[in-house]
Amino acid sequence: MRLSHVQLLSKASLMILCGLSALALPRGAWALQPLEAFVSAAREGSPDNLEAQAGALQQQAQADVALGRTLPGLSARGTYTRNQYATEISLPLDPTAPPATITITPHNQLDATFTLSVPLVDLASFQRVSAARTSAEASAHQVDATALQVEANVVQGYYQLLANSALVEAAQRALEVARASLRLSEERFSAGSAPALEVDRAKAEVERQTQQLTSAQLQEALAVRSLQSATGLTPELTGSPAPLGDDLHEEPPLESFVPGDPALPQLAVAQANTRAAEKQARAQRLTLIPSLSASVTERLTNAAGFSGRSSSYQAMVNLNWSLDMTTFANIRAQDAGVSAAQAREERTRRAAHDSIHRTWRQVQASLARSRSARAEQDASAHAADRAKDRYEVGSATQLELLQAQRDAFSAEVSRIQADADLANARLQLRIASGQDPFASK
Repeated sequence: MRLSHVQLLSKASLMILCGLSALALPRGAWALQPLEAFVSAAREGSPDNLEAQAGALQQQAQADVALGRTLPGLSARGTYTRNQYATEISLPLDPTAPPATITITPHNQLDATFTLSVPLVDLASFQRVSAARTSAEASAHQVDATALQVEANVVQGYYQLLANSALVEAAQRALEVARASLRLSEERFSAGSAPALEVDRAKAEVERQTQQLTSAQLQEALAVRSLQSATGLTPELTGSPAPLGDDLHEEPPLESFVPGDPALPQLAVAQANTRAAEKQARAQRLTLIPSLSASVTERLTNAAGFSGRSSSYQAMVNLNWSLDMTTFANIRAQDAGVSAAQAREERTRRAAHDSIHRTWRQVQASLARSRSARAEQDASAHAADRAKDRYEVGSATQLELLQAQRDAFSAEVSRIQADADLANARLQLRIASGQDPFASK
């Protein structure tokens, strides 16, 4: 996260700043809700988190579907048939009795069948069940990975808002000093110790700083909206100021932030996807083995026919096996899918460790920048104060004062940017390493 000098400072608007008394005002972002409040709101209401959670539920349901295909199943079917002609025959079943009438096809025929199917041996389907469960495991890890990414975005947006708010405060103070400089120039002009050019130049500086303040307020409003959209929680920029600073303590060594692979959710996702692809490839090879299933069907009908039975059952054992060119092509396709999954896993592993290394280095660089920026701000504020005193007694020109004020304002902007970058980098380091970013608080 870096603040754009194109957006927040123009070269002309740097040519104003307050004296030492104005710089002594509290520095920092306004009393905003704690970062934890925004992270908690994002966990519950972020669309990315909700989508990942729904995806995990969907994958779990797909795993249950795959399991259901390997379990016994019961089906029922009922049929009503209207036949134009009935089929009946008379048979002399008993010589002492009249012939018996047997209905083969009635006008109104009713049939009902109930079938119980039981897969006995289907190794390919059993392996697909295991693959589906592994995919569901990957989706569960994806929920954790998405939550960490959302936290990273919220942290960055939070400190972006703090920095923008601090710049609004600095711009307001600079505008007040520009107006004070204008009054001083007008007094010197009235006393005949300054030309009218100095008054015009001071008026121009007031208007430039007014534009700068408007630009800073716009960036603050956009940052508020961005954080609200990411979390669903409206930032409240009210109350007494809260400091935006850091005690500049060193972080532990890089090795302490490099966890085992399972501790990195995004890498756990890639590893589970690789295992799922391997199981799918194994399942495709198992299609070369025949599958065995059994079924029992019970039939109820009012067209008993010659059997004279209204109900009967039928038991079957089925052996299924097929082989064609697509079988071998699918095996090659699944093997290629395994290779691709392994490559993605290795890429994810490298990216995860690179991210930890990068954020750790960013913390070290931000520490150095913050130390330097604070020293620069103190020196520039002192120089601006001395230039103001010298200008008041006529021993310095207005251009020297404006140059000193420009340098002081630039130094304060750099300090704000450096402190915001450092605070953000510390939390990004913990998020990248799969840690709770608030564990050390």
